[in-house]
Amino acid sequence: MTLRLAILGYGNVARALVRLLLLKDATLRAEYGFDWRITGAISRRLGAALDPAGLDPQALAAATALGAPMDSRDFIARCDADVLIELSVLVPQTGQPATDHVRAALGRGLHVVTANKGPIAFAYRELRDLAAAQGRRLLFESTVMDGAPIFSMARTGLRGATFEGFRGILNSTTNLVLGLVESGRSFDGAVAEAQRIGVAEADPSNDLDGWDATVKTVVLANVLAGADARPPEVDRTGIRGLSVDDIRAAAAAGEHYKLVCSGRREGDALRLRVAPERLPAADPLSAVSGTSSSVTFYTDVLPPLTLVEGHAGSALTTLQTTAFGVLADLLAI
Repeated sequence: MTLRLAILGYGNVARALVRLLLLKDATLRAEYGFDWRITGAISRRLGAALDPAGLDPQALAAATALGAPMDSRDFIARCDADVLIELSVLVPQTGQPATDHVRAALGRGLHVVTANKGPIAFAYRELRDLAAAQGRRLLFESTVMDGAPIFSMARTGLRGATFEGFRGILNSTTNLVLGLVESGRSFDGAVAEAQRIGVAEADPSNDLDGWDATVKTVVLANVLAGADARPPEVDRTGIRGLSVDDIRAAAAAGEHYKLVCSGRREGDALRLRVAPERLPAADPLSAVSGTSSSVTFYTDVLPPLTLVEGHAGSALTTLQTTAFGVLADLLAI
């Protein structure tokens, strides 16, 4: 099977995906019968390129320009593709314009794979139902914990289980910053180090203020626990209110501050919270260090089930794992 791919949001993750497709090309053909070609790519900074015969992936991986600027809606309408890969930048307060991109692509009859959390946090039920009505797939493995197989595990390995709640560390930037402060860095110095290695953005507000973790929390709640939540509804507190003294005093006592994301059943409702918590050494989340992430799921039929993503070490590794989640979704299609 040949999948024609159009990539909206041609940035670092998209480049990592193209490199991964090239790296795995022989395996994909031999073991999965999967062929691919990229018929379109668009970026706000680099412009757009369209070619029904397929763009040169080697040139695309190294491209510093794609072509003339194009409106994203025009790109979706004109791309000769089977799958739209939506990789635009997250706007956690609104989920736009990614939600409109996904809606338009599904309405046109394309499958959609996205690493953008916004559409799943702000419009999951609508988009899920639209995909079903169109006979298409909407997949989003890379929206939480990069490429860790959370949603594919739920779809296949946890059929029949009812999700009662979850608890975890879902933002690697704040986890790294808190650990660096424990080890002696100033708060600003720890943020600068996270930026230097590419884990934090130039403006780290979405991480430090808890927005990124909040959107991921809502994605888990909406997809796994059947909620219909929105990010502004979450009880959200970032890590800026923690003092260096607080963080180091906890560490001296063998405890650790972590930005904890949780969803807990309270009657028929699911209470969602993102906030720093001082955790005792015995809490499994205390051992989640550096850029690692972890989430524990609570169901009605199994003991607590925990998934841990190890320390990425660099932005390059994180990009590759995110790209792998996109590739896994393409193989699912």
